[in-house]
Amino acid sequence: MALPFPTDVPDFDSDDRISFSKLDNKFIAVHDDGSEFEFDTNLRRWVPAEYDEQVEDDDSSTSRKRKTPSQNGTESEAPKTARPNKKQKAPPQPRQNTAVYVTGLPLDVTIDEVHEVFSRKAGVIAEEIDSGAPRIKLYNDSEGNFKGDALVVFFKPQSVEMAIMLLDDTDFRITSNGTRDGRIRVQVADSSYKKVQHDQAAGEKGSDNGQGDKQRQQKDRDRQKIIKRTQKLDAKLADWDDDDPYPARTEAPNKRDKTVILRHMFTLQELEEDPAALLEIKEDIREECAKLGTVTNVVLYDEEADGIVAVKFKDPESAQGCIRLMHGRSFDGRVVQASLATGREKFRQSRNTQGEDEEDED
Repeated sequence: MALPFPTDVPDFDSDDRISFSKLDNKFIAVHDDGSEFEFDTNLRRWVPAEYDEQVEDDDSSTSRKRKTPSQNGTESEAPKTARPNKKQKAPPQPRQNTAVYVTGLPLDVTIDEVHEVFSRKAGVIAEEIDSGAPRIKLYNDSEGNFKGDALVVFFKPQSVEMAIMLLDDTDFRITSNGTRDGRIRVQVADSSYKKVQHDQAAGEKGSDNGQGDKQRQQKDRDRQKIIKRTQKLDAKLADWDDDDPYPARTEAPNKRDKTVILRHMFTLQELEEDPAALLEIKEDIREECAKLGTVTNVVLYDEEADGIVAVKFKDPESAQGCIRLMHGRSFDGRVVQASLATGREKFRQSRNTQGEDEEDED
């Protein structure tokens, strides 16, 4: 038998089945079987989500009309039957999580830096309705110092899986000299991140004092803000889908899905001292990457101080495997950075090496 929901508002935070809907300005609870309930603050009890006072009034009126005399002459209600004209609501869909909890961040990190990394890798981050600020929270310890934990709330639930896949157990920062800072872990955030919303909502509920009209007007204004904010984020999401190579696509993969950019693979001084090193470096990289799949091209940009090499594979899966293998790996005393090509790179290459790099371009 399912456990009953608590009826004291302060106890709601301890029950993961309960959340607060800011749009509807009410507490919502969902049983394990998917049935949804709303908390009636006047009755101080949970009622089914389909509950509606007008419907209840109509039902009671109908029931009075349907009273029929019984055999002993007294009135009794006719057996209740399903009303075919009452529209049945579909079972509520379980709410999808849109937040991740991050640990291990550098202690000097900023919200802007977290926003830049997670929005670039995983997708559009949700924004506060009023301020438009990104929904990112940095957590402090008991002494008020940042402890390296953060909550990141995305606009779409698909970004949660993407953030975990691409950022979990990776270095948050890698400087040009190879210094690594902040080995982060990324996991699905549990429902406790909603507690701040619950507390704020409970305060608003407790201060009604007959101001229902004002609350309804505020709810209408909030609804309009939500609509406008959602439209803005949808536009951002469309731009992100056009530019970023990471989201899953239904169409055939393009070149940038199969091309990996490797940084810190060589130094300009190394090439100046030994011109033959260019071919040796390319051959070493091709040999190592061929273990992951068919390599169709290796391009070394010999005028880039960051030691950039582009490796093109025959399929996207091999490219993803290359990123997992090479990113953060030590190569001749340097720490490699590996990422998919964005299609916007403008790397420099000397003329005498350009002709050597045109191979299979399928």
